[in-house]
Amino acid sequence: MKIKTKHCQFIATILVVTVILLGAYASNKDKVKIAYLTCDYQTNPLLVSSQTPSFGWQLMSVENNDVQQSAYAIATFFLSPSNIESKARWIGAIKKKDSHIPEGRNYHALAVASEEAKKWQQTHPLSKRSIYLRKPFETHGKVKSAIIYICGLGHYELSLNGEKVGNDLFAPLWSDYDKTVYYNAYDVTENIETKNTIGVLLGNGFYNEQGGRYVKMQVSFGPPTLFFNMQLTYEDGSREEIVSDESWKYSLSPIVFNDMYGGEDYDARLEQKGWNTWSFDDSEWRAVVIQEPPKGKLTPQTAPPVKIMETYPIKEIKKGDNFYTLDMGQNLSGFPLIRVSGKKGDKIRLIVGENLNEDGSVNQSQSGTPYYYEYTLKGEGEEIWHPRFSYYGYRYIQVEGAKMKNSNDDSNLPVVNDVKSCFVYNSAPQTGHFHCSNSIFNDAHRIIVNAMKSNFQAVFTDCPHREKLGWLEQVHLNGPGLFYNFNLTTFAPKIMRDIRDAQLPNGLVPDIAPEYVIFEGGFRDSPEWGSTSVILPFMYYQYYGDNSLIIEYYDVMKKYVDYLSTTAKNHIVSHGLGDWYDYNEEFPAGPSRNTPIALSATAHYYMDIDYLTKAAAMLGKTDDVAYYTDL
Repeated sequence: MKIKTKHCQFIATILVVTVILLGAYASNKDKVKIAYLTCDYQTNPLLVSSQTPSFGWQLMSVENNDVQQSAYAIATFFLSPSNIESKARWIGAIKKKDSHIPEGRNYHALAVASEEAKKWQQTHPLSKRSIYLRKPFETHGKVKSAIIYICGLGHYELSLNGEKVGNDLFAPLWSDYDKTVYYNAYDVTENIETKNTIGVLLGNGFYNEQGGRYVKMQVSFGPPTLFFNMQLTYEDGSREEIVSDESWKYSLSPIVFNDMYGGEDYDARLEQKGWNTWSFDDSEWRAVVIQEPPKGKLTPQTAPPVKIMETYPIKEIKKGDNFYTLDMGQNLSGFPLIRVSGKKGDKIRLIVGENLNEDGSVNQSQSGTPYYYEYTLKGEGEEIWHPRFSYYGYRYIQVEGAKMKNSNDDSNLPVVNDVKSCFVYNSAPQTGHFHCSNSIFNDAHRIIVNAMKSNFQAVFTDCPHREKLGWLEQVHLNGPGLFYNFNLTTFAPKIMRDIRDAQLPNGLVPDIAPEYVIFEGGFRDSPEWGSTSVILPFMYYQYYGDNSLIIEYYDVMKKYVDYLSTTAKNHIVSHGLGDWYDYNEEFPAGPSRNTPIALSATAHYYMDIDYLTKAAAMLGKTDDVAYYTDL
């Protein structure tokens, strides 16, 4: 059956019927049940993107381990939402053409004084400012269902009637916004009242990376923007849509600075209490403008979101000269959550990092500096805050402009009552665990898995601070560990879509995907990196027995192998980074110090051809089998 993107609230009900049908074929039918019902590897999904979704389940029996499935039946029907793009518009505070944002995807980390970099200092201030957006509305009868479809770029935080909707962070997931733009869905039926207010907070993310403080790159697809569609279905069968249009209003948020590479500043004095509730007076707010939509295709996000997955308390506090250093006991990707009391206008700075200087202060020299968070108090009792739109890899927190609770400090500084580290990573379920009698092996496994978590974001990164980019070699080099420890059934397809969006017309797969910045030489074109486009679909097949990525991305695999063939001389590929950053005592670490580049590059080329030949055979492409076998 051919199925386009559908609204799949029906899945659970359908498979309840399937349970009855399957039970009839079990020898111990009253003791058999079906569990772990999925549609495209998702449980009760609101969004399905596949044209031919797959259904899954597991048989479970308390008394009989030999229960076998002899037949099954699936009945399907579809509740299709109306075209979510039909009426909604992209809205925000300023149009892209008025923002003076430079074009291009340029690397400026080593050239912040260049003429190109100076252009970024001339962009309109509103083009990188976090904003509030709100929309009041009333219902007209008893609501049967209420589904929100939303995309806020770079990232958004959604609320309804003053309460945050969902617990996602950095939503939607990163993508090449010229090719793909993800949207999310939320069922808010239980939260709808007669009088309602939608509230959205917008931040920059990688959609609008204009730089500030530490600069890795500067690239912007446009100023912060919102797409919103709520579909209401009433008990009488009538339907209504609430969409992003000219009727919305906006105001500046208390987030006065937010940047993926620089940190986040929050001024609590600028908070507007109740801004996302019905009774709030928004007469001083401004009407939104209709913005140019992103170029990318609006696409359902089916990969898991990023969330706060763990928290860690303070392990140790040390006082330095005019600062405190907190050892949080765990190196992680994330941000601090603080509880603080003080006077209105008091300002606290939090500097995070993995290493310390000799005086006990935080050292960011190897991870990107300066990066920090600043919080300005409103002076109303204990205040609780954590960043929304930026994260960093760290273990230590340097606290400036405040004193720690019970520190015997008689200064008039604000008091930090408590701090927790929020470990932020992708919420794909952890499915693998390891424990043995040897504590060294146990600790090694724990450290490795935590390192994976820190780099498991919207993409799989090679570091959670200095770069935060999807360097592709990490995926296949860490592939066995990732597949053994995490459920990647919906995340791996997202990586392959990033790769397809990044692939050049000549077949080259860049070292990073999404390709937010265009590097040069081996940092853009290295076979050990680009080969993930061929290796990952086979890893997926080997671990899950699912060849769907091979089917969907066969053209990507073939184009990349053909590209490498054009670079080969006598079947030897000799470009790229090779064995990146290996060590030799006689000279500094760097690319391929001990191993010829051609050895590593050609080995990957050969492996790619081997995988492609197997893929062609699997798909019955006999001409390709013959061609690549001869190659």
